[in-house]
Amino acid sequence: MKKINLMLMLFVASIIGVAQNAPINFETGGQGASWTWTVFENSTNPALDIVANPNATGANTSATVAKFTALQAGNPWAGCESAHGTTNLGPFVLDATNSIIKIKVWKTVISDVGIKLIAASGWALPEIKVANTLTNQWEELTFDFSNYTNPPAAEGQYDQIAIFPDFNLAGRTQDNIIYFDEITFGAGTPPPAPMTAAPTPTRNSADVTSVYSNAYTNLSGVNFNPNWGQSTVVADVLIQGNNTLKYTNLNYQGIDIGASIDVTNRQFLHLDIWSVSSTALNVFLISTGPTETAFALTVPTSGWSSVDIPLAAFSPVALNDVIQFKFDGNGEFYMDNLYFYSATIPSPTVAAPTPTHAPSNVISIYSDAYTALAGTNLNPGWGQATVVSEVQIQGNNTMKYSNLNYQGIELAGNTDVTSMEFLHIDVWSALSTGLNIFLISPGPVEKAYAITVPTSGWSSIDIPLTTFSPVALNSVFQLKFDGNGEFYMDNLLFYRNPVSVNEVQANQTELNVFPNPAQQGTLVKLNKTVKQIEVVDLQGKTIWVGQQNSIETAQLSKGIYLVKSLSVDNKMEVTKLVIQ
Repeated sequence: MKKINLMLMLFVASIIGVAQNAPINFETGGQGASWTWTVFENSTNPALDIVANPNATGANTSATVAKFTALQAGNPWAGCESAHGTTNLGPFVLDATNSIIKIKVWKTVISDVGIKLIAASGWALPEIKVANTLTNQWEELTFDFSNYTNPPAAEGQYDQIAIFPDFNLAGRTQDNIIYFDEITFGAGTPPPAPMTAAPTPTRNSADVTSVYSNAYTNLSGVNFNPNWGQSTVVADVLIQGNNTLKYTNLNYQGIDIGASIDVTNRQFLHLDIWSVSSTALNVFLISTGPTETAFALTVPTSGWSSVDIPLAAFSPVALNDVIQFKFDGNGEFYMDNLYFYSATIPSPTVAAPTPTHAPSNVISIYSDAYTALAGTNLNPGWGQATVVSEVQIQGNNTMKYSNLNYQGIELAGNTDVTSMEFLHIDVWSALSTGLNIFLISPGPVEKAYAITVPTSGWSSIDIPLTTFSPVALNSVFQLKFDGNGEFYMDNLLFYRNPVSVNEVQANQTELNVFPNPAQQGTLVKLNKTVKQIEVVDLQGKTIWVGQQNSIETAQLSKGIYLVKSLSVDNKMEVTKLVIQ
């Protein structure tokens, strides 16, 4: 009868597993102090010491703790590990009752602490790392192993713990002493998870290249968990019957497409994400090289967040040679419906506004309203990926720039624009998230001006040429755009405002001053709010400059002056003022 009871007990033990020897408190008669600890990857590997608590206050008042000296010459992942077998941690099954591991640490520096569980055969999943936030005092760190699997049966059970007290990939500048204590195994509260599946995509399958989605036929041969040395745990879970990828303990995680794919016929990358614990999350597109570019996702989300990213945002990744994705960040998130797609791209339905400057005040590069500089090359071969075409919108010639990375314009020679005041351009865009225009003089000397995109309709932009300093305005020979997406451009020209009384009379503006004529010393007011006022004489000499909506005339002699104002929308207007 006793023999039968013993066999029954062994059978039950084999089912429920054996609890680990814990807590590891390094106290006499407790766990850890008498264990066999082996130090590794720490240069000369000084032994782990069991010592009196150097600061028995705050979060840890116990008498005895472990002391680890992380040598400057040691590897970033230097650590210590218990022995396999039953006399140290002992064999156990990781389950809901013991998947939250806590450790108290006392450190002089901020760096990651890592914990790894190892099976009898040496089988292990990557360590989990958590950084301390306090120095020179005790702090308890929490490690969530609830998403970790147990070893395959052939590998045996977990029976060893490895501690990485100062996991610092940046390298140490000195030897660091770390104390640790009170390693506990307990139950945790499962992190929140989505209760509903991600939205089902409705785009036509002909417009989609799918990587991961139940709604489409996915690319074959994709590896969603390549071994890149990451600590991230990846699982394919079902949410309302829908396959969803779950990423836990994120540091970084790759997706290997297998063979390169060409997505130049697509305009966007789509994905759905759900997270309540990530505070940082980026998605990368990678082409051969590797060439990779990150796009920052907004986290945490409130429910599922559907994200559509213009592929232009991943420049300079080669869209005809995409081989991988990568996520990096922290926390836990769920992902579904990862695919590329093409869509009808908006385009302008009305032409750009027609300029009204007198031709004598304009040097035109591209505009139907004026005669352009002869010999201008609107599409020189600078190795750019940008596709340039000329289209007609309401009968008006317009330049279209697609798949923008950069694009040059070459003038026939050095052009003197010192007689001009502004560079004007009309821009229309629905896809660009970044766009700059450059002036370039020999050297080359170039200066960028950032254009606000996307636009709402046509955006007419007047840029003071002084903005492009130190470009030599007497020898401009090139212009350049850089950015991303797609945009339309028209009326690229240099211009000046009227600079003579006759020109002012021929080109009436909305600007008025009063009284006019005015007596010397009288305060002259403007009829509108402006950013800046400049009063010049007929020889072009500046006599007075101000930023208010009135002119002080005490220093103006009798005569005729030109009042030049810069409006709140950056337009220059000129009117005549007579001082009697």
